Amino acid sequence: MTRTKWLIIAPAFNCDGQAASQTMTDKVSYLEAADIELSVISALNGKRHDRIPHDQVWPWSPSGIRFEYRYVTANRYGRGLRYKLQTVAVSILLSPFIFLERILTGLSGHWSWAPAAGFKAWLLHRKNSFDLIYSSGGPISAHLAGWIAHKLTGLPWIAEIHDPIVASNHAQSTSLRARLSRENYLERWLEKLVCNDACVAWWFTKAALDAARSRHPQLGERGFYVLPGVMPPEVLEQHVYGECLNIGHFGKVSGTRSLYEFLLGLNLWLDSNPQARKVIRVHIYGGGIDARAKQAADQLNLWDVIVCHGRLERDPVTGESGRTQVTRKMQQCDALLLLHGNDASCAEYIPSKVYEYFWARRPILALTHMNPQLDQLVSQFGGMIPRNMSSKGIADSIDVIWEKWKSKTLEPSDASPIRVDVAVATILKNVTDAQKKACQNKNA
Repeated sequence: MTRTKWLIIAPAFNCDGQAASQTMTDKVSYLEAADIELSVISALNGKRHDRIPHDQVWPWSPSGIRFEYRYVTANRYGRGLRYKLQTVAVSILLSPFIFLERILTGLSGHWSWAPAAGFKAWLLHRKNSFDLIYSSGGPISAHLAGWIAHKLTGLPWIAEIHDPIVASNHAQSTSLRARLSRENYLERWLEKLVCNDACVAWWFTKAALDAARSRHPQLGERGFYVLPGVMPPEVLEQHVYGECLNIGHFGKVSGTRSLYEFLLGLNLWLDSNPQARKVIRVHIYGGGIDARAKQAADQLNLWDVIVCHGRLERDPVTGESGRTQVTRKMQQCDALLLLHGNDASCAEYIPSKVYEYFWARRPILALTHMNPQLDQLVSQFGGMIPRNMSSKGIADSIDVIWEKWKSKTLEPSDASPIRVDVAVATILKNVTDAQKKACQNKNA
């Protein structure tokens, strides 16, 4: 393969511990091994890459500037008093302009990163003469920026779509409010642009690909799906059985991906196993506990078995990255809890965290929703899915974990984890095939 130059547009690039970043950064070494020279445009929420040409771009709207300023300040000063004072001051200063922006656009804060990144791509192309635009996200602004860059430069454009651009509940909604929402209109319009104009586009689940193709049959064989995987862990921690059964949850929680159902099941199980209360701990790493689960923990008096660790970021003393710390903690847990969510979009979505779980080689308790592909993956790697997502079903699964922990037989599958090099090989093959086809059509 002759050496080519690709411009990657990825808002969350080189962001410690973020799944949207890992999905892209884990591919870098394999793309370079394929004789591809890379340059990157990202937002400011990560750190500049120390080797690859990496431009960080401010968004153009006041709400976008406020959003990015928080990351810039946190990266420079931490999240102490100085961070709080400066971000509050900037928020107050920008608030009237943000109010006006919301009235005029009706869009979420990061939309204006797209034209800024697209324009930057055009400027960089004039200097470097790239061969291809590669958008990766995450936020839909990544792909809007990719399309803008494609139109400004005339370069082929490939799109890596982490989450469905059009959520199923939006696509199927019949409510007038949903149909008139400018945010939803932008999603539908952008998905059409991807299916019309991208040289190739890929999704991370078969269901997401099938849904996009059903809405836009013109996508045809230019669309495919690939399981992204993650790189092998940098550290290998030997699992040791201790005095407590430690169940770990890693990642963000929300109203639609809540710990609530798990805590109800845990409470039911504890009612039947009161003696276990002293030796079971649920460790929460990431963004903390969601509001609904917090209320349940308060009402059910579960705080004695819940340990909230917050987000793990780079250790200033050891220099160890947040990602490495998370990997270590995963490997130390007796079992890992995976929360999928409970809305319609779950049918087209697999949490990126599951690929890290597979590499951690610890048993997984997965609360999944309407996604046979995810269920098959969890089962393949020795995980456990409750027969149903009722409190009784979850309690029964916890009981299985408990009995295996007591007998020291909590061992995962020895199946080979999903590798990034396989995903990159699939992507490169599809890109090469599409380019050959385009050349044939041009010469015909």
